[in-house]
Amino acid sequence: MSEEQGFITRSIHAGEAENTSATPIYQAATVDGAYLRGSNPTFTAFEEKMCALEGGGRSIATACGMASVTQAVMTLISAGSRIVSHQTTYSWTRRFMAEELPRLGFDVEIIDMRDPKQLDAALEKPADVVYFEPLANPTLDIIDTPTVIRNAHSSGAKVVIDNTFLSPHLFRPMDHGADVVLHSATKYLCGHGDALAGIITTRDPDLGEEVVRTRNTYGGILSPLNAFLLLRGIKTLSIRMDRHVENAGAVADFLESHPRVRRTYYPGLLSTPGHEIARAQWAGYGGMVSFEIDEGTVDRFLDRVRLCRPWVSLGDVGSLVTGDREGQRVRMSVGLEDTDDIIRDLEQALE
Repeated sequence: MSEEQGFITRSIHAGEAENTSATPIYQAATVDGAYLRGSNPTFTAFEEKMCALEGGGRSIATACGMASVTQAVMTLISAGSRIVSHQTTYSWTRRFMAEELPRLGFDVEIIDMRDPKQLDAALEKPADVVYFEPLANPTLDIIDTPTVIRNAHSSGAKVVIDNTFLSPHLFRPMDHGADVVLHSATKYLCGHGDALAGIITTRDPDLGEEVVRTRNTYGGILSPLNAFLLLRGIKTLSIRMDRHVENAGAVADFLESHPRVRRTYYPGLLSTPGHEIARAQWAGYGGMVSFEIDEGTVDRFLDRVRLCRPWVSLGDVGSLVTGDREGQRVRMSVGLEDTDDIIRDLEQALE
């Protein structure tokens, strides 16, 4: 597919098998004598579709989001490497950075990348990898992606970005020079809560081949069935994301004005730190909302929701809510239901 064709057109047609309405599921261990840990026609179609959407040189499918995180980073580091990571990332990514990599002898510095002084100080020492999420999970920190990329490249580091919360429909980090972009494809790319998957896209095709070797060494291969479900889900990505954004904006406005909500975080709100960055850089503010309620009342709120599900994960067609460990903040993945129904459920749960 050509970059001249629109994003939605590419999301529907890129990578798909010809002469069939849907790419077949190759449920086989070998095809034409080749062992399919390295290449399966179904997940290859998913890779080609994502490469077209990201504007990259090579995409690599993995079994889940954490397989993408670990395989991307491990490809870029070796003995003595140093990694700089934002202080807020997905909890298992945080564990990988704060515990697993140091256990293996790597130097990891965790900073607040919203603070230019901290970033400058961290990059005074040579770093191999700079890692962050433009919209951080779960606090919704907003990172000035182009600035971080420029500073990282000036110091000689590769930039790895987890763009799960935004999807390529709302933001394409490679347009700003990112070296590697990854997703937990389980979330918005799939969109229906029925498949675990991850995807890595590299700007440099040769780096992509190195990631393929890492994947084939460590395992973490995407199943053909899940690749098929991803191919199906991505065809409606743009339509779904626009609806997520519309509903999330309405939910955020409701929560910000509710007397029982102490603070609401949503990139589309003027009151959210980093709003101007999001407005300037993204095509939409995403479907994630975070809000604080009185201490000790989060469990009660989660018990009272009826339409919204008190479950982990995000990016589904249905709304999902989870609480933090401190019991004061709720993270909400706003779904595609009728807006008024979502708000009514939140209203009764907050009573």
